[in-house]
Amino acid sequence: MNQPSNNQQNTGTYEPANRMSQPPPVITAKDLAYLKDAMSWELLATKKCRMYAAFANDPAIRNQLDQTGQLHQNHYEQLLQLVMANPNQHYPQ
Repeated sequence: MNQPSNNQQNTGTYEPANRMSQPPPVITAKDLAYLKDAMSWELLATKKCRMYAAFANDPAIRNQLDQTGQLHQNHYEQLLQLVMANPNQHYPQ
């Protein structure tokens, strides 16, 4: 049976040899699917906030719904920028 030498003893910690400090600047097909889902959710939330704000009689509630809708719109635009950041990358359909 092979026993590790004193220099190669297992310390109980895992240390990968080539750890990346940053993820690669690539959007995989799976990443793109997650981004598309998140964009759909943000867009739906924006539309719902705008619709409910139009029905609100209380100005404070209308204002809060408008602010929340704008927050979701900003999130949507941020996700869109991520997707569009690399226009030369070909995404599978």
